[in-house]
Amino acid sequence: MMLLRAIEQTFCKLQEPSLDQLKAALQSIDCLLHNVPDYKTEPQQLSYGRNVIYSTKNLEVIVIHIPASGSTAIHNHGSSVGTACLIKGSLVNTKFLLDSEGYPIAQADDFIRAGEYFEAPREQIHQLSNPFHEPAISVHVYSPPLDNVKRYLPYSEVLDYVI
Repeated sequence: MMLLRAIEQTFCKLQEPSLDQLKAALQSIDCLLHNVPDYKTEPQQLSYGRNVIYSTKNLEVIVIHIPASGSTAIHNHGSSVGTACLIKGSLVNTKFLLDSEGYPIAQADDFIRAGEYFEAPREQIHQLSNPFHEPAISVHVYSPPLDNVKRYLPYSEVLDYVI
């Protein structure tokens, strides 16, 4: 309960925050983030658990749970920027660029450990994966709230028939 109160008190003040402001706000409640796993959910429609624990017209705070050997789809965040802190486990954040046909091509992998912060600048295309044996739990803050998120399929997953 203290975590939710701290999130509300910290984030209710932010109007159209920048990426740096989001990160600073999340870091300011760092001492309470150990409570984030209490809010994790198991995967249902997605391959990972997703629980919105705070939302306003300006931003949203989401707890993400990626089980062992799980991943998100390759995606962007629409017009939102975001920052996150990995609370438990480890993740690989793969960043992509689009080829001339609009298919994602992996460019770089960042290894993220528990306690580390990472960012999702506007227009970034990425995928979070957990190739490890322990679940990964993170808390994410996006502004504005996520909308118009686009998923990308790699060319290898698209059937291309010539008739």
